[in-house]
Amino acid sequence: MVLQLHPMAMKVVELLEPHIERQGFELVGIDFRKGTRSSLLRLLVDRPGGGIALSDLEVLSPIIGDLLDVYDPIDGHYLLEVASPGVNRPLTKLKHFEDFCGKRVRIKTHRPRAGRKLFQGVLVAVDQAGVELDDDQGHVRERFGFDEIQGANYEHKFD
Repeated sequence: MVLQLHPMAMKVVELLEPHIERQGFELVGIDFRKGTRSSLLRLLVDRPGGGIALSDLEVLSPIIGDLLDVYDPIDGHYLLEVASPGVNRPLTKLKHFEDFCGKRVRIKTHRPRAGRKLFQGVLVAVDQAGVELDDDQGHVRERFGFDEIQGANYEHKFD
């Protein structure tokens, strides 16, 4: 993953991604939210090329749960969610950004840039260091390093 993750989420990715790939799926994204009484671990999983079904998630969820029980990477109670990335899927890996070059995306930055943290437009270039976006609001091309990006999503346009 090219975007920064919570250290616990990164640990879970390192442990689970090889197992998920062996099952014929792709770990698209992960979100870990630490709570006071309970935490949330959400894994977004898809088939390579897209098209995961509810029945796939029903098969994969207990496998992931069992692996987490064996590795036990998370302290305390947590809720596990295994879900589809949805139509406005997150972009977390270099390959995701490359696959969606030329498409509409939304980028959220860690810190404001010109008073804004949300940028939307067409993704026009991707390299190892970051991306370029033709920003809808500013009508300029913006360059973002991966270290600046808090999150990014494909933005499907429903017409």
